[in-house]
Amino acid sequence: MRAHISKATKAKCVEKKVGICVIPGGLTPYLQAGDIGIYSSFKAKLSEFINSWKLSDDVQYTRGGNPRLPSVERVASWVRSAWETVPDSVVNKSVAAAGFSSDGTQWHIARHDSFLDALY
Repeated sequence: MRAHISKATKAKCVEKKVGICVIPGGLTPYLQAGDIGIYSSFKAKLSEFINSWKLSDDVQYTRGGNPRLPSVERVASWVRSAWETVPDSVVNKSVAAAGFSSDGTQWHIARHDSFLDALY
């Protein structure tokens, strides 16, 4: 995926007066709280739901024998259930490891006038 660094994207950002910051490859897991720990717990549980569904009689098939996608409602219920199994401690540790303190007023975004009122 290179769309975020294409000439067209850069030109649109200049036109809209939006600054660009590209995170070098390999650093994302250290900068995004989700990548540090949240997603692994979430994806593990979501995979359990998907695998159970694949082995169930609920799967419908096309005439060609390919499985049809599960309904949006079913996937949404899996996502909700998987998210509910992620312990708060995992979220807190992941956010802290990404450089955010447990005191939200110390976060960089909280020091921005237009966001402070929205956060508190």
